[in-house]
Formats: sequence, structure tokens, C-alpha cells
Amino acid sequence: MKVLVTDGTGVVGQAAVAAFVRKGYAVRVLTRNAEMDAQQLPEGVESWPAGTYDQASLRGCAEGCDLVLHLAGITEESPPELTYEIINVDGTRSIIREAERCKVGRFIYLSSLGAEAGTSAYHHSKRRAEEVVRAFAGSWTILRPGNVYGPGDDAISHVLTMVSTLPVVPVVSGCDDPFQPIWMDDLSAALVESVRRTDLHGRILELAGEETTSLNGLIDLLSDITGRNPARIQVPSFLAYAGISMASLLGVKLPVTESQLTMLCEGNVISAPGTNALTATFQLKPTSLDRGLRKLADSIPEQTPDAQAARAPEPRPTKARRREREPAEESFGEDTFL
Repeated sequence: MKVLVTDGTGVVGQAAVAAFVRKGYAVRVLTRNAEMDAQQLPEGVESWPAGTYDQASLRGCAEGCDLVLHLAGITEESPPELTYEIINVDGTRSIIREAERCKVGRFIYLSSLGAEAGTSAYHHSKRRAEEVVRAFAGSWTILRPGNVYGPGDDAISHVLTMVSTLPVVPVVSGCDDPFQPIWMDDLSAALVESVRRTDLHGRILELAGEETTSLNGLIDLLSDITGRNPARIQVPSFLAYAGISMASLLGVKLPVTESQLTMLCEGNVISAPGTNALTATFQLKPTSLDRGLRKLADSIPEQTPDAQAARAPEPRPTKARRREREPAEESFGEDTFL
């Protein structure tokens, strides 16, 4: 079997590609920075220089492939090049068209647990992209993971950075809805299973860890893990959004964006008991939230006292996060607040 992976050089994508190679699959990775990324890919993995926003560059990328695993997407817009419409919706439509032109039989799309009910613009875009996938001429499967976290993610890693470096952590009033995170390696294992299985046509599968938490609960857990207990200041939601918007206009980088704040506050859980596909369909044992957060904390270098007194820095600048600033898709290893 030959698998085309869009943005297979991100955190989750890298792990999935390595697992595919171990299982003997042929893999082609769609990446805008093919020449640079080829050096990071496992031996034998083919890279294809293209972005899903560029239909012309896609032509031929799916030739000879049996399946497309579509991971590429963004959680934060940077107009005019990076918008939800261009990347999440039109990008999905473009790769679907090319898969159909190349007569690829299967298409797996990584969506979001919040796609059905989420109110953020990001979740609206994922919902629209799902509609595009359901019209695919071949066999399709949609995976909806909860809030994916791991080194380099754009939400929980930011909260960890704030807890471990700031004397005061802002908490948005009323922002305590539950969400259900999934550790990145658990998601990667589910991706491998979804490619291996041939009985998942037309299914929408929700994936998450077994535990739910909230923003305050997450701060409690991270305080216990890091041994730091910063004071919490309750900020009215309208002031939080206004502050983030104003900081953005002034060019100030805050540890959380308006989009991330919306997704943190709108809740994101599997509501029906027994429907978590991670365990019910793929028979995988989820990483406990405590263990996953400890792994995350261990992956981020300890901050010096000077750094703790200053503005919270961004998480470790991995290759994937550096690419996030360029006009190309992010992977779910980075965007990860799904």
C-alpha cells in the first residue's frame, strides 16, 4: 500500500509516517519545504513539493497512491495567505479533487471533535471541510480528535509555559467548560490503525483520552507537575478578547491567541458513552492525562529565573513551529486545539 500524507512533517505526522514505514507501507509526504524536510524523513519516504492551497503544485501528487491521509490545516489565520477558507476548506477540496483525478480509493480526513457543535470560526471551517470529504467519490473516513497536545502544540503547551514562567496567570471568567485532550502519540497510533483498517468507510469517529478537564483544572494539574502555583486573575471574557486583539494590532506576541481562547472556552468532549473510537474501535489504551502532561513538561527546557520574570516565551522552537510562521499549512502536531 502507498499512502500520501499531507503535512507529514508535523509532530503527529512525523510519528505516523515513521509508523507507516515500520509496517512496510510506501509513503509520500506532501510538504511545501520538500528539499529541507526530505532530510528529516525516514529513509525511503518520498517528499512532494506542494501546498494544498496551490492546485497547480498538487497535480500528480497522488499518482500511484492507494490512500490519502489529510492532516494539513491551520488553527490561526494570517491573512491574506493563511485563512480558514483557503487552507482548511479550499485546501481540502483541492486535495480531494486531485485524489479523485488520480483514482485514489480511500481518503482519511483529520477533523476536530468540535467540528459538529463548535462555535469558533476554526470549527466552522472544519465542519465545512467535512462536507467536502463526504462527497469524495471513493471510500472516506473522518476522524475527530479532541484537543491534541504534545511538544509544540498551540494551546496546552502555551498554558504550561504560562504556569511555569509567569507569576500571574489570567483566567477568563466563565471559561470553565470541559474538554477531553488526547496525547499526540495516541492519535498517531489511531491514524495508523485507520489506514490499516478497510472497514471504516463512511464513518465519523471521535477520538479522545479517557479524562476530561477544564482550563482551571488544567492549571491545577500543571501547577502540581511544575511545582509552581502562580496567582490567577479572573478576567472578564470581553476584556480578554479585547486585550488579545489590541496586542495583536500592536505587534505584541501573547501566549494565547483569540482563536485559542475561543476554543479553550467552548468545551469539547465526547458526549455519548462508549463511543470513544480510540478504545471502542481501535482498541488502544489512552495515555493518562497526568502522564501525558508530565511528558509534555519534560519536553520543554526549564526556564531561568530571568526568563520567569519576563514575558512567557513560546514553547521550544521545533522545525514544525518554525514552519508555522511561513505561508503554508500547519500540521496537527502544532495546531492541535481541535
